[in-house]
Amino acid sequence: MTVYFKGIENDKIRASFLKVLSRFQALHPYEITLTKKRLETSTMQAQPLFSMGSLFGSDRQYEIKLAKYVKDSDKILVADLPEDVLTGWFAHELGHLVDYEGYNGAEMLWYGLKYLFNDDFKRHAERNADMVAIQRGFDQEIIASKEYILNNDFLGPKYQNQIKKYYMSIEDVRMTVKNASSKDQFKPLDL
Repeated sequence: MTVYFKGIENDKIRASFLKVLSRFQALHPYEITLTKKRLETSTMQAQPLFSMGSLFGSDRQYEIKLAKYVKDSDKILVADLPEDVLTGWFAHELGHLVDYEGYNGAEMLWYGLKYLFNDDFKRHAERNADMVAIQRGFDQEIIASKEYILNNDFLGPKYQNQIKKYYMSIEDVRMTVKNASSKDQFKPLDL
């Protein structure tokens, strides 16, 4: 694995990210950078880094941007999140990177445009990221992340409504795991 940390000095964040990444073997051949950045619309964002090699070849690099504070809060540091919440958040973001695997560079540009302007596509993309994380055994951590966001008054209703609108519900996660364990399989959603 080639992992870089930009502005990430916290050992808990680094260790948590590396622990989660270790279970995403499909991503190990790629360069991944975890970068602390000011984010307006979220707490974390996973994106491909575009270059000539990524647009026209298979040279892929990814960046996960990480805010200092949880969205809608200027007091709750990401570094202070409970371990299971942080793990679930990282698993979801790495789920996005796995989801990007089926797209070449030009298709990723189209993917990004659809994500920004098509609510149905955004909903499918966010649910797929959750599904990929669940497939790797992070269902309890995904649930912990959702409970943390949805059950804390310090996070604004706008952010909570965004989570409800685009992401799998806690009940959906539980039903997915229950149904998969009875069938012993997962199937990602179609985009």
